Amino acid sequence: MQEHLVLYRKYRPRGFNEIVGQESVVRTLSNAIASGRLAHAYLFSGPRGVGKTTIARLIAKAANCANAAKLSSGKLDGALLAHRNTDEGGSTRRSFSEGGLSVPCNTCPSCLLYNDGTALDLIEIDAASNRGIDEIRELRENLRYASSSGGKKTYIIDEVHMLTAPAFNALLKTLEEPPAHVIFVLATTEIHKVPATIISRTQHFEFRRPSVSAIAERLIKISTAERVKLDPAAARVIALAGEGSLRDAESILGQIMAVEDSRITEVEVEETLGLPRREAVMRFYQALVKKETAPALAVIEKIVDDGHDPEQFLRSAIRLSRNAIFLKLDPTLAASVSEELLPEETKELETLLQPVEASHLTRILSRLTAASDQIRISPLPELPLELAALEITKL
Repeated sequence: MQEHLVLYRKYRPRGFNEIVGQESVVRTLSNAIASGRLAHAYLFSGPRGVGKTTIARLIAKAANCANAAKLSSGKLDGALLAHRNTDEGGSTRRSFSEGGLSVPCNTCPSCLLYNDGTALDLIEIDAASNRGIDEIRELRENLRYASSSGGKKTYIIDEVHMLTAPAFNALLKTLEEPPAHVIFVLATTEIHKVPATIISRTQHFEFRRPSVSAIAERLIKISTAERVKLDPAAARVIALAGEGSLRDAESILGQIMAVEDSRITEVEVEETLGLPRREAVMRFYQALVKKETAPALAVIEKIVDDGHDPEQFLRSAIRLSRNAIFLKLDPTLAASVSEELLPEETKELETLLQPVEASHLTRILSRLTAASDQIRISPLPELPLELAALEITKL
């Protein structure tokens, strides 16, 4: 029986040209591969779900790829470019990369082993459950043995900040003088917990959250490959719900595709995820700006009656309030939030905010943010939201 894979595993990038939102990291690493100058140790830091371990696996695959250098320099024979696209369960997947050359090649025997998940030269360690000095000592013992294939062995230590102080000290010695056949890739979501001595002995790359538009574009490509029509507005809502994590956004898409087969609309996404409608959030914010108490409370009552989570609604209102302040204060700041607003929403907000003082908008954001701390402990989830609306509109 064939294994069913979640989307983020099925469509995990097979080459650097499929990575989303990490252009500077990809460019640097591709150049290193092309010149044969991969470092002995890397440190990847950044939010969860942005591609740290995915790129770590690509480094491992590229380090043993027979054609990596030729691909990076564009010198590979065109006959080798038709690579096999299979997911980890062995079934064929449809490719949607941006074209051009794929690095690694995904055609040589080594790459195929990595694609099938059977490569023995890739060792992944979860530091959250292997955080002691005994585990690091065992790792150091294993480092002495070269790869049976004669290539590079890659050790990926995920959540490396979870290691104990003695374990870090043991790892430090290894990073100072690693065997020539070993590459280390350390990954963390909390770089401030990694000792400076470790950071100084690695090449450190900071990963950033992909833009909403980049995530939405990726989701549309995946849905097309799955023969599902995903409306652009729906893709945007899913990207926002993922909160900057491409992996989370892909998981959400898979959840929705399990319910909606042929076409996914914005309304269906909001209903499936239990999200408040965008127009409801906009009506609520308009009432706060205009200091209209009754309409603001009516929106809250409606979202509660419809079964929506007041905390989720408040989070959406805070995001809109933040974006509105940026629109009001400076066109340069406005550009930074344009991805989160539809063109018609931007135009509507600009008209709404024109006669309003910035201090009132700041007060709205401040009061809503304070309500977010209270809503988790309130006996009535909607009460802090109602009190915030009363204070903002009655002041």
